[in-house]
Amino acid sequence: MNINLELYDICYFFSGFALSTFVFFVYCQKLKKEIKNAKRQYEKKSIGMDDSTLRIKTLENKIKTLETALKKQMEG
Repeated sequence: MNINLELYDICYFFSGFALSTFVFFVYCQKLKKEIKNAKRQYEKKSIGMDDSTLRIKTLENKIKTLETALKKQMEG
């Protein structure tokens, strides 16, 4: 009877260990997906910011060109 109780305790311990390992594995997989999604969102925002910065620089260069052309027309 004492051996059966010890065997029961060992099985109970290992089943708890296996369950906690499974829960931990599932949780880690969920975190990996969330990290991957966060990286994608950051990259999309970063690309969008680079694109808007490029547009601003292009517009500034166009304004400078127009200002130079206007000055030449007013002088000549």
